[in-house]
Amino acid sequence: MAIRPNHSAYALVLSYCLLIPRIAMQGQVQPEVAPPAKSDTFATTADGKKERIQHRELASANFRISGADLSGEDVLSQAARIFGNSPIKSSGDAATASSEACYQSATEGDSTHLIFGRGEVDFWFTLSSGVSEGKGNLVCTKSGKITRNITTDSGLHLGLTKQQVIAVLGLATNRSQNVRQHTEVLIYSLETEEKTDPQKFEQWWEKEIKENPRPNRQTFLENYANYTLEVYITAQFANDSLSQLNISWSGQY
Repeated sequence: MAIRPNHSAYALVLSYCLLIPRIAMQGQVQPEVAPPAKSDTFATTADGKKERIQHRELASANFRISGADLSGEDVLSQAARIFGNSPIKSSGDAATASSEACYQSATEGDSTHLIFGRGEVDFWFTLSSGVSEGKGNLVCTKSGKITRNITTDSGLHLGLTKQQVIAVLGLATNRSQNVRQHTEVLIYSLETEEKTDPQKFEQWWEKEIKENPRPNRQTFLENYANYTLEVYITAQFANDSLSQLNISWSGQY
């Protein structure tokens, strides 16, 4: 006598098999840090630790926020034109010298702050929900242009999840976590070789001609046609919600 297949049992097994990959996908941990690459290099920090550096491009839209551009002219001057004058706090000297201006939301109950900074060769901004740690002595000017929804041209803003930030910036160079405080920081340390803007280069060359009676264009090209772009970003999250974003841009010849 032929044995008839049990279609109900077969369907049950098939459904179970199809369900396993779906459960696995839902529970899969998404990567946050980029795996090691042959192009990676390492730098030694002031305290003797090795710091990994990724060599990859990052869209210039990440350096622009509300009309201020870290890769443009002095960012403090830009901020004053856009948000109004704010007291500038300077500290350090020579290579460690820095100046910062702070702005905060004028809306009651909105703790959004935006700080712009300038160093010897770098510019930065810090967007945070509240004054950043160590910045409590800054005098912040209220501005109606500072709101919870303020966004970089690339779409970064407070409240994003880690995966949403990674979708914009790519996988991080490193990360740190404080389990007790439910906070996590994604760290981006990037470096690339970039070409100097042609218009800016010609402006510099004309200045060189005026200041130097016998300028050598070939030597000038070798020194200023390209520069090393160093980008350092920290994105801090509280319960998987972006609470502070710091982006630093440094062009060195």
